[in-house]
Amino acid sequence: MSFVYMKILESRPERYDLGMSLLTLGTLTKIKRQIAEHVHSGNQVLDLGCGTGTLAQMCIERGAVVTGVDANSGMLAVAKRNSPSANYLNISLGNLDEHLGDESFDIILSTLAFSELTRAERIHVLKQIKRILKNGGKVLIGDEIIPENILAKCLYYAFRLPMRLLTWVITQTTTNAISNFDDDVREAGMEIVHRKSFMLGMFILLEIKK
Repeated sequence: MSFVYMKILESRPERYDLGMSLLTLGTLTKIKRQIAEHVHSGNQVLDLGCGTGTLAQMCIERGAVVTGVDANSGMLAVAKRNSPSANYLNISLGNLDEHLGDESFDIILSTLAFSELTRAERIHVLKQIKRILKNGGKVLIGDEIIPENILAKCLYYAFRLPMRLLTWVITQTTTNAISNFDDDVREAGMEIVHRKSFMLGMFILLEIKK
């Protein structure tokens, strides 16, 4: 299903930011701003699933050197216009091991990219992140999850699913929520050191260290 989404998005990259803003009721922008606050001048930053380059530009404005990775060439074309000073790799997240060296980055970022992967793919990418992250570096992942709390889960199905349908009708864009992401992080040999929930636990921002 995620492959179908990506193929549709490839022909409509200019709609992506609109679709994600609608789908998340502005939450994605809040998450990106909070992620960017962790970035300092001179940091080597890797943005996985960089999309249209909005987060990359936030980091560059704080003095970081940013490399953006995305498998969608249409999205990267928009990213190069939005954030022309970043470096870009048009590869899938599963191919990081072929292009990026050990301990290459101070900070590794991702927003709504892991929700496009299977569990096996998520664990593989997390293991690669651990390899290319510098000692003392940090990983910041913002994504959609299925809440564990029963009440929040009911609200999720009552609110999020119709919202996803509406977003799809308007923009042909959506996401897939992740369950048990903590287990994926542990299996990859890393540790969640801080978490913040958004929209009653439907979205989460994780700070991870190896």
